[in-house]
Amino acid sequence: MNMKRLRSYVVLGMVLLLSNGLFVHSGWAAEWDILSFVSEKGGDSPIILMNTDGEILQKLATDPGKPSQFTWSPSGHSIAYESWHGGNLDIYVMDVGTDEHRQLTFDGNKDRFPAWSPNGRWIAFVSERTGSANIYRMDTNGENMKQLTKQEGCRRPAWSPDSQWIAFSSEHTLYVMGAGGRQLRELAWATRFTNCSWSPDGKQIAFRSNAANGSSEVFSIDVNGKNRRQLTQSNRGEDISDPMWSPSGKWIAYILGRIPAGGAPVDQIRADGVISVIDTIDGADSKPIEATRGLPKQSLQWVPKQLLSVSPSVEKQTTLWGVLKQAEHTSK
Repeated sequence: MNMKRLRSYVVLGMVLLLSNGLFVHSGWAAEWDILSFVSEKGGDSPIILMNTDGEILQKLATDPGKPSQFTWSPSGHSIAYESWHGGNLDIYVMDVGTDEHRQLTFDGNKDRFPAWSPNGRWIAFVSERTGSANIYRMDTNGENMKQLTKQEGCRRPAWSPDSQWIAFSSEHTLYVMGAGGRQLRELAWATRFTNCSWSPDGKQIAFRSNAANGSSEVFSIDVNGKNRRQLTQSNRGEDISDPMWSPSGKWIAYILGRIPAGGAPVDQIRADGVISVIDTIDGADSKPIEATRGLPKQSLQWVPKQLLSVSPSVEKQTTLWGVLKQAEHTSK
């Protein structure tokens, strides 16, 4: 059989399997929604890729980078992350295929919370180089640094899907501004520092705040500041963090932990907690991913679809790239 024709058959077969939901037995949902998070265990700080059923699909070793907060490039070929590797908290980039690391910031102050723009042009991040935490933007090679905010206590920038807007929190307020730092507007008041994420269609933003009863919850709000909705129902004493909207729009994932009497460090709350997902389409209750309970975890992110379809670094039996390469090898 002609090699070109064989490749076409393999691709078509995979598309049919995915579109009909027949690939679920190997851990993949039709939407290709795959979670990733840092789990520092044994000192190697791997980034774990896991589906919503709790099946670990891949572990990306990142030593010696040891990231905490990280962000995927849109292609899935690179990861930008914050690390103390050089003795100061700086932003680095790792090539997923070669495991090569490059340092992007060198100013001697804390640079953290990197966020890669969906168009691939910039990395937004938080820096304390002026004495207070503000949001900056730089090219992906670390050049053309630009300060975007002049506030205090800025945290966790999040890009809109079209790369035209950045959402972030400052003190107890959620803001949106243009990618160049202009058109700043207040979007919502939150009772605590919050991280946020945009829906794939760019119409809503998910964030965490406290409900009327004091419980920590996930909320969504339209980008015009209307239609604020509470999406989760947790219990008092539970802690929710890192709400992240999936690429398909079907899920919002978050980390749910419980604060013990007398309090506990944030890392311990996260380790004892569990990653949960809520269905944003049919409004189903939260679904805990039990495989993550008791597993140290930071910086919850969804994996770009591009990585799942082309990357040679993910296990062959669970990727389209791997199926193509296996078929090609078999036919020779």
